Amino acid sequence: MPPAQLCQRCNQPIQLDPSVSEITPAQYSLIVSSLPPASPPTSSSPSTSLDLKHKLSGLPPFTREAAKIWRDANDPPLSGDSSIQTGLRSVAESFILLSDSALQPTSSKLPGKSLPPHDLDLSTQLHQILSSNTPVSHPLCTECTALLTAEFQRMAEELGKERDAYIKFEQAIRKNKELLETAESSRKTVKTRHVGGLAKYDVEGTEEEWDALIKKKEELELEEERLKLLLESTEKELEVALEEERLVELEAKMVEQEENDFLSSHSALSIHLAQLASTLNTANTSLLLSRSLLVHLESTNVYNDAFHIGHVPLLPLASSSITVGTINGLRLGGRPVVEWDEINAAWGLAALCLHRIAEKVGCVFETYKIVPLGSYSRVEELPPSKSTYELYASSDMTPARLLQNRRFNHAMVAFLECLRQLLEFGKKHGKQWAQANIDICKDKISNHSIRLPGISSMPLGLPSMAIMGLAGNGPNHPNPNGSNGKSQSGSSTGDSTAEEGWTRACRTVLGVLKRVLIMESETDRGSISEQS
Repeated sequence: MPPAQLCQRCNQPIQLDPSVSEITPAQYSLIVSSLPPASPPTSSSPSTSLDLKHKLSGLPPFTREAAKIWRDANDPPLSGDSSIQTGLRSVAESFILLSDSALQPTSSKLPGKSLPPHDLDLSTQLHQILSSNTPVSHPLCTECTALLTAEFQRMAEELGKERDAYIKFEQAIRKNKELLETAESSRKTVKTRHVGGLAKYDVEGTEEEWDALIKKKEELELEEERLKLLLESTEKELEVALEEERLVELEAKMVEQEENDFLSSHSALSIHLAQLASTLNTANTSLLLSRSLLVHLESTNVYNDAFHIGHVPLLPLASSSITVGTINGLRLGGRPVVEWDEINAAWGLAALCLHRIAEKVGCVFETYKIVPLGSYSRVEELPPSKSTYELYASSDMTPARLLQNRRFNHAMVAFLECLRQLLEFGKKHGKQWAQANIDICKDKISNHSIRLPGISSMPLGLPSMAIMGLAGNGPNHPNPNGSNGKSQSGSSTGDSTAEEGWTRACRTVLGVLKRVLIMESETDRGSISEQS
């Protein structure tokens, strides 16, 4: 299979026909000899040879070698008769060596072998010679050949039309000449006139024709004068129009410059506007976030988060169990079910809550000072008395601890007194949380005593416990009155009722604190909304 070549028009790969790709030297010689000879130069001057060299340099690189061979074969000799060269060419092309073609194997007989190098050179040289003899480069594909053929046909049709026009023109000239010759033979005399501007030629015609021509000439001269005047006025108008055009162009340049300045200014302002819009969007986003945070903060009750007050059943499994107040999940009351550690921690949170509320509303207690210290909080009397009461108790059986438990009762009564003073302060200042009808009198709140009746659940081994009033009689210690069973049962029932009353009193204290917290938070939220 011979290698594919490129079409010189569309640069697409093409496959040559075997009749071209497998051309023999004999066929190549016949094709070259049948080509029309190039027109010989008129002279053998150096300018002619330079002109040929210039043409050769303008050819494509792959056709220059073939063009040189063609030029050497067709150029006339520098000296001697050109017939000698022609004779030599005719002699060289008058015979064919059959051995070159007869001994050359074809591709059909030897399949699978590549094309010999000299066959490929022959087809390439043939294309180069065709390219140098024609204005079209070779080889060409089928589509480009069809387009080229159509173009040549169109050119041939145009040349045919041009030829027909020349033939018609020649026939008209001959016919006119015959008419003139006929008119000349019929006239008796021939008059020849020489008109200004036509003296070089002899024009023949009849008298009427000459009169008409002279009249036509005068009319044309008048028309020429009129047209000259019109041309002068038109040229003046043209000059004015050109000047106006120049002014308009100058004004257009100024307008264009102003437009460019305006566009530059508009672009700068647009960029600045975009930056301001971005800044505004950022500010709006920040404002929305701030408002959202403000709403969240306004809806947030710090005191409710710090002091979560509620109530739970004392005995979850019992259907008729009383409820006990809680603060932050710590139960306040509910002895002996609730341990003292939990109760002490709850009293510490209650003391802290009362202390913070008093500071917030500006209430100053008159007789006591609350010192919140967690599970070891205390209540101090203000001068001149400097007594201190511990707001926590213990199940320890030492005499010192028992005396401390007695001071625990005084601390709870002092705490209740501080709560009463807070409510009185709220009523004086018109606080809503002080409008509730809550009765606090000495050691009672809502008719429930805040005093601890005694630690009846502890096994007491000291008789002094009953003397101090902190506990009832134990089972191993007989009653001084002599009654044992019934008195003990009645004492146990009384202690249980007192424990429940103490638990209810503690729950009421937490309820009052919760009401104060809620109402004060609502007041603060309303004032913030009015300010905004």
